Amino acid sequence: MLLFSFDSQNSVINFIGLSSTLLFYYNVKTMIRKRFLAIVVLISNVCMAQTFIAKECDENVNVEYIDGQQWAYKEVEDIVVGLSCKFVKDDYGKFYLIDMLVYNCGESPAFFDPNEVHANLINKHGDTLHLKVYTNETFRKKIKRQQNWSIFLNGISSGLNSGSAGHSTSYSSSYSSNGDFYNTVTHHYNSNAAFVARINAYNQMKTLEKTLDNERLEREIGYMKKNTIHQDKSVSGYMNIKHKKGKILTVNVSVRGKMYSFDWDVSKKK
Repeated sequence: MLLFSFDSQNSVINFIGLSSTLLFYYNVKTMIRKRFLAIVVLISNVCMAQTFIAKECDENVNVEYIDGQQWAYKEVEDIVVGLSCKFVKDDYGKFYLIDMLVYNCGESPAFFDPNEVHANLINKHGDTLHLKVYTNETFRKKIKRQQNWSIFLNGISSGLNSGSAGHSTSYSSSYSSNGDFYNTVTHHYNSNAAFVARINAYNQMKTLEKTLDNERLEREIGYMKKNTIHQDKSVSGYMNIKHKKGKILTVNVSVRGKMYSFDWDVSKKK
């Protein structure tokens, strides 16, 4: 009998029954479909999958497709790490987005630290570049900086519009008593209209701030964070890597001092 429970708040799957490894592969497809499809739709305007480069000498690798998305799994001792990679472009830039799943099928707890995820890129010249891997904290700061600029620019625009509200100018032409022709310019100020404009500008700023705050919180959902992984449990999520053009992207994930290395062909947009 197959039983499991999924803690959506902590991104943890609790497994009961059957062998750990078999149960992991049995349930991973359903979990990935529900979780990562929602994440990609939420954060990306452009999304293109990358191709995993399998090595003949690596016998601990399994590769499969889930809803068109290629996943590679590596098992070392009692830890399984699954990875998928895609190129994404959204309002905050271009990234290599890696979906990740770390499963502990051993008895001893394992600790996952996002700071132990690193990435290198071989460019078209054959040079190896180190790419920035954003943790939840560093990516949140990046988003916050860009949102602050949006708020600042919107504030200037709203301020200029509200500052001119209530002001109007009228022109008239007439003749003087001696027959001379002249123009008259009259400036008008409507304090009520100016007050309403300032209120509207304030409300627009607050709405924008609230919208950006919600967007920032939504992006934190599913982002990989520090987690202790107990027996027969799994943590899952995604991380962003700063995008640069190149040929081969290597993502290294360290768990319990063991290195899980994944190579991806990023030379062409899929």
